[in-house]
Amino acid sequence: MEMLSTKIWNKSNFTSKCRALVAEPHLDVLRHNKAVRVLLDVAEAPPSARSSSPDLRSLPPSEAPVASEATSPRGDGDLASVRSGTSSLRYGSELGLSSQGSTALSSRRGHARADLGTAPSHHRTVRIQGLEDDLADDNSQPRMYIWGTRICVVDVQRAFRAFITEFKVSSLDEDENMLMLPSTRQAVDTSIPYYMERLFEIDQTDCPFMNLNLAHVKAYSEPLYRKIIAYPADVIPYLDMTVNEIYQEKYNRSLATPIELRPFNAEKTRNMRSLNPCDIDQLITITGMVTRTSSLIPEMRMGFFQCSICKFCVESEVDRGRIEEPTVCTNCSNTMCFQLIHNRSIFLDKQIIKMQESPDDMPSGQTPHTVTVFAHGHLVESVQPGDRVTLTGIFRVQATKVNPRQRNLHAVYRTNVDALHFRKTDASRLHQDNGETLTDERIEQIRNLSKRDDITEALSHAIAPSIYEHSDVKKGILCLLFGGTTKDDENTHRTKLRSEINILLCGDPGTSKSQLLQYVYHLLPRSQYTSGKGSSAVGLTASISR
Repeated sequence: MEMLSTKIWNKSNFTSKCRALVAEPHLDVLRHNKAVRVLLDVAEAPPSARSSSPDLRSLPPSEAPVASEATSPRGDGDLASVRSGTSSLRYGSELGLSSQGSTALSSRRGHARADLGTAPSHHRTVRIQGLEDDLADDNSQPRMYIWGTRICVVDVQRAFRAFITEFKVSSLDEDENMLMLPSTRQAVDTSIPYYMERLFEIDQTDCPFMNLNLAHVKAYSEPLYRKIIAYPADVIPYLDMTVNEIYQEKYNRSLATPIELRPFNAEKTRNMRSLNPCDIDQLITITGMVTRTSSLIPEMRMGFFQCSICKFCVESEVDRGRIEEPTVCTNCSNTMCFQLIHNRSIFLDKQIIKMQESPDDMPSGQTPHTVTVFAHGHLVESVQPGDRVTLTGIFRVQATKVNPRQRNLHAVYRTNVDALHFRKTDASRLHQDNGETLTDERIEQIRNLSKRDDITEALSHAIAPSIYEHSDVKKGILCLLFGGTTKDDENTHRTKLRSEINILLCGDPGTSKSQLLQYVYHLLPRSQYTSGKGSSAVGLTASISR
């Protein structure tokens, strides 16, 4: 038996083969299939009417024509995966079903966000005339689904609109107090919907960002929460559209930059060691310490191409990290004549951040895990090395080529996280830099201690007080903690001497060397502990010469 496939639709004997398939005695299921009846009506229709008829490829998985399980050469497993919608294949076509479907696509296309990778363009539109659609409220309107899923865009936007306009909080937790403005931090009204008040703050400050607490979403609608976690790159752009529509309806104006949601506080809060392949393309929340930040990197979002012959200009947006360079000029019909004009292209800021596992979550003696984070737009320069942060983003994978000139890829992929929200967890250390935690009494006490003659002995005894004696070693550690001044002597051929010193502790076993090291490690907030398992042989090699 021949399977129903796209090869049949392209042949001239299209109708005869369909009739022959339906006439088979063991294919009774196809005779009562709605999709097959529509298929035969399309084949017998005139060419003018056939162009506006629905495309079978845009049918939902439940309406797609499938063969019986007994006669399918693929086996029961493939058919079961197709029916349940769990197959990795993407159903439908990326373009609209008809002229109305494509119009809805162009009008509903959202603002392209660099942190999400692309605008919400991957979806399918379902509209079958003459058939009953149990999913649609109005049969005259097309139903738009996210590409490869059963998530209806209209249902998601309707549920999120109800959440924004109705959700109220009884009390504010630490996250909301930190994210709110200082003027409204104490005078919050719990009788007003929480996120409608956040829209009022956006209207007053013109700051086009709204922090979305996913714990609130889960408490209000758990199905909506699961959709955001499972498909963040596809769902969040439609949530941005809904927020902008609510803002425009309430304040009768629109911001110069569309409002963007910054979700945080996902349930999948975990350390870096527990990240698995099942978390790919999902929304995750991890904690760690920032160890390195790169300089600003310009990333192209829209390329401006100009024909070198007729000066015809074409703009091309970047989609999922790639840009479609035009090959044929529609004005002069020449090929390979376009040049990229850099000063007329649009670039956005990008920063690469190295985030290391938090020392509190790391097992003793193990090498800390590191995650590469990509920050875009306003998240650039929001964290500095040494900050302990909670990151919410999308867990991504990138393929690496065996040879840059070939298309072969490695089986092992590189992972990274596209940042959507940063929250600095060590709040006391943040205020400690500008001196807000030091009271006047504490400052006076420090000044009185500095006037003591035995201040050096008092501070050295305060280091690891459980360890007896070793006063010289403790004084050396004290000098390391305080540091000195950088020396730049012109008489020594401009050799610069750094202010910090290095200490090498040599002694017999059991002389408290590791205990002193552990005390200093827990004392400093930015210190990193390493051992023989986490360092190279070069880093632990020492030479003592006479």
